[in-house]
Amino acid sequence: MADGFETPKGPRPASPASQPLVQIEAALRRTGVPDAKRARIAAHLKSLSGADLQRELLLLQHVLESPNAKQAVDTYARVLDMSQESPRATQRLPPEIRHALTKGVADPRATTLTGHEGILVPAQAELAAQTLTHMPQAQFEQAKTLLSRAGQGGAHGLNEARADAGAERAYILKFIAQRSERLRATPEDANAKGSDTEASRAMDEISGIADDMRAMSRTQLIRLNQ
Repeated sequence: MADGFETPKGPRPASPASQPLVQIEAALRRTGVPDAKRARIAAHLKSLSGADLQRELLLLQHVLESPNAKQAVDTYARVLDMSQESPRATQRLPPEIRHALTKGVADPRATTLTGHEGILVPAQAELAAQTLTHMPQAQFEQAKTLLSRAGQGGAHGLNEARADAGAERAYILKFIAQRSERLRATPEDANAKGSDTEASRAMDEISGIADDMRAMSRTQLIRLNQ
């Protein structure tokens, strides 16, 4: 059965460079993504080239094959828009963070009676993106470090071969969304330089949890965070 990413057949095939874009567009249309959102995604893809374009296409293919495709594409488009609202947002929401947020919505946590819900729901992903954009710099740097270390060996000597780095990142982002109010930048943060503020305490909590769950399998992570 065709999966929506086969090379189109016919007397006038698209050029090799345009075929993936055409296939993604067709898959977005079949998923029910509105015209305006499809156009926004297409414009973004056309602005990319080389490895950057390939990375984005692979993400979208992964998302469109997931049981949460519509919600994840909505998250992808919304966080992409957020990342272009200001220079600060562009710096705080680079592709690797945008992709982690999108996959957190796309990848099923577990099969339930109501579907295959992701570790993140779209509202949490958007709140995490907002929080990352506006949190104090010291806490943002800490968050980036935690996300980059996902799956790379835990405090309990767990085997990295079993690790699910994507699930770890999704949970870290979920914890950031859950502590959004505490992670807001305040004058206290500027004066204390991030040493002992509500934001620093909230991020330290997340760091401790992330250290404990690092290199766990997806099953272990889901069980731990139920």
